[in-house]
Amino acid sequence: MLRANGLGSVAKLTLDGKEIEAPEGAPLVEVIKNSGLFISNLCYIDGLPPYAGCRTCIVEIEGARGYQLSCTTKVADGMVVTTNAPELRATRQAVLSLILSYHSDRCLTCHRIVKCKPGDTCLRDDAVTHRCLTCSKNYRCELQTTCEMLEMAGYEPWDGDGRTYYNLPQPPPDQANPFLEFDPQMCILCTRCVRACDEIRHTGAITLAGRGYSTRIAFGAGGPVHDSNCDFCGACIDVCPTATLMEHPNKWAATQTERWTPTTCLQCSVGCSLYLGTKRGRGVIVRPDTDANPVSRDQLCVRGRFHYDAVKDGARLQRPLIRRNGGHDAATWDEALEFAAARLAEVRERHGPQAIGFLGSPLATNEENYLVSKIARVVAGTNNVDSSAGPVVRAAAAGLRAAFGSAVLPADMLRLAQSKTILAVAPDLESSHNVAALRIKDAVVRNNARLIVISALRGELNDFADVWIQPAPGDEAAAAAALSAAVEEATGAAKGGRPAVPENLAGLAVAVELLAGAASDESRRPLSIVHGLPHLGAEQVRTVAAALANIAVACCAGEDAANALFLLPQEANAWGMLDAGVSPDLLPGYRSAGDEAARVEMERLWGAPLPAAGGLTFEQMAADGTLKALVVMNDNPLMLAPGRARVRQMLESLDFLAVIDSLPTDTANLAHVVLPDVAPWAKEGTTTSGDRRVLALNAAQAPQGEAQQGWRTLVALGRRLAERLQPGEIRMNYATCAEIMEEMAEVVPLYRDARHGMDSGGRQSALGGDGLGPKQAVRQDLPPVSPLSTNGGFVLTTGRTLYTSYEAAAVHADDADRLHREDAVRINPADAAALGISAGDPLVLRNASGELRARADITAAVQPRMLFVSLYYDGGAVCQLFAGDTPVAAVEIAKG
Repeated sequence: MLRANGLGSVAKLTLDGKEIEAPEGAPLVEVIKNSGLFISNLCYIDGLPPYAGCRTCIVEIEGARGYQLSCTTKVADGMVVTTNAPELRATRQAVLSLILSYHSDRCLTCHRIVKCKPGDTCLRDDAVTHRCLTCSKNYRCELQTTCEMLEMAGYEPWDGDGRTYYNLPQPPPDQANPFLEFDPQMCILCTRCVRACDEIRHTGAITLAGRGYSTRIAFGAGGPVHDSNCDFCGACIDVCPTATLMEHPNKWAATQTERWTPTTCLQCSVGCSLYLGTKRGRGVIVRPDTDANPVSRDQLCVRGRFHYDAVKDGARLQRPLIRRNGGHDAATWDEALEFAAARLAEVRERHGPQAIGFLGSPLATNEENYLVSKIARVVAGTNNVDSSAGPVVRAAAAGLRAAFGSAVLPADMLRLAQSKTILAVAPDLESSHNVAALRIKDAVVRNNARLIVISALRGELNDFADVWIQPAPGDEAAAAAALSAAVEEATGAAKGGRPAVPENLAGLAVAVELLAGAASDESRRPLSIVHGLPHLGAEQVRTVAAALANIAVACCAGEDAANALFLLPQEANAWGMLDAGVSPDLLPGYRSAGDEAARVEMERLWGAPLPAAGGLTFEQMAADGTLKALVVMNDNPLMLAPGRARVRQMLESLDFLAVIDSLPTDTANLAHVVLPDVAPWAKEGTTTSGDRRVLALNAAQAPQGEAQQGWRTLVALGRRLAERLQPGEIRMNYATCAEIMEEMAEVVPLYRDARHGMDSGGRQSALGGDGLGPKQAVRQDLPPVSPLSTNGGFVLTTGRTLYTSYEAAAVHADDADRLHREDAVRINPADAAALGISAGDPLVLRNASGELRARADITAAVQPRMLFVSLYYDGGAVCQLFAGDTPVAAVEIAKG
């Protein structure tokens, strides 16, 4: 993709006799490609400095001596360029033949290539061991295309000579990991992968090893790919011009991709845009969509690229199920929906509307969450609407409202890569929000940004930081409060006593100096403050959000404070869930459920009265004892909520539990009726990213079995329930998902410009108007925060990790972490030595709430007396050790 490199002037040039315009100073090779002309460029990566290794992009420029490389040539006004002269083609052929001498090229240069069939035996010689027609990259190989365009068939200047490729022993392919295959004998040493890994991903897992004829591409120290620091983002696959680097899953099926569908990754709140390639309705390959979300552009992480097939269709829910005869029996859709509506109506008649609850989810679409809120309030007549992910998100929103008068901020993640000073507060942003962390790395590497990281756990982002403030686990709020007070004092924004500073909090003074410098020195701005929200600890989240808001107000002028602060939920659609009113205290559009004027307005929009009684949060539903029926849309509280024993007891005590999901989760296994949803990659609708982009979800995969779109299930259930309860003239007859969004756009001004078929990736409307955007930027008085006391015992923490699939973990799949890097208890080397624990030893963690078993992973990434277990490990097993709203849990550890 052509970038103007910041130059505003336009140059006129003549390209093969045709006059065109292009940004002056732009790389000529990109201008040629964007004009629609073919130009071979086997080593060039758009947007990166030229490598000039393949030498096949030569052109003739009037007035220049000899042929010029178009990759190193910048566009100038009046330039006359020729790309198609016969002499140029002959020179390109000669250069390409040298490149082919290191590649299995007999088929690429054979005059019979157009006549070969996949099953043919090569009639030319017995040296051919690799053929285009038996290559997994056939017809999507850039080297193959280049040979065809340059008419290399029959071009054999070295015929009869000994060939490098066929005379040297070739190394075997590396197929030992589940994600990426590396076949060095297919390599032409273009070094695209080396530069993509280093200059685009800032990882440096790939390098050039050896010298002369022995030069080769290597991962890490030259061993298997999975032993290197590769994080399997797949950027190297995207740029590789041959079959050297390929996806391992569905490698052969992907050669027969039938359809490419643009959609959005739902693995975190960055909302990366991608294309899913399908064959017979099933996903077989993923590529970045560079035209939708500008934050992700051409990058994905391992979850977005490879987790599309983490659960096969056979393991998903295929048909509606009703609990009877001691188990779940298959039922028809009509039977299951009638059963659900009848039981809900029965509970309401017997116990009243307050006995019914509804759970939405950040894993559901905006349209689905909107229907959950609508059905709960105007059909069932209750404000008991929440999610097991609700506490942390509501706490973060409350902190924003106190500072800015609104939870809806205009902060745009495009700002991250442009920033000069960045404060990141997250357990491990590289793992939880990988592409957001990548944009922070972009700022550090390309923009010389100064980075401050606050994290108890060491992550890859720490290697890029100027200062790492490492509080004890659970003391993140105390560290943020101490930093906030010090920054406000340094900038003169506020004066007063500082809160208690956690012991051994190194780096605080340097962090204050950097942030105060951003406040006073324009060259150190823009400032960005990023909080990757944890999964647990809502009260601490509110304190951290307030502290970071104070820093933004102290360091940024006026309205820019709201632009500088990013609160990124762990799950994909947490902000969209709140926008749609999935919260007991909020109606759609952040109207207060307790405000009479707001209820009157919603009654006008929805056509039926709304309940005035306050609603129950999920925690209150689990503890109150008054709940008799619950409808769950894509949520999985038995996996994601703390206090698993208490949650299970509540679910088992219900008179009726309905679950809409694509997976047989632990929660679904307790349900009286299970209604099968489609897989995430088959969903249609929209989702809202952490920086409030409305992103399109297009049904890329076919539904499994009899599963149907979740919004259709909700519409059918809502219609049947309304027929029984007769709440009023309520619209519940949506024929398409687009009709739901059209109504939502009228009810929620943030979605005023959101329509199905829109360009995905646009920011939400009304960020500065309609009363939903920031109204102020004021500092807050923080509540007293004291460092946690652990009495010297072990402290357990948890959070999102990079490789473990939510879907696979939800069904307790053994390969939820296909690399098995995260299915363990992380323990510090000093603690392991003291307890006589070796790597891989079975361990047991216990406290009054439960126990967890896992192997030992000895690593300095955790502090002494700190333990870490992935949130998704074994279906969220770690959550049983957390009793309530606390970011850490005290545990005992022993060998298992």
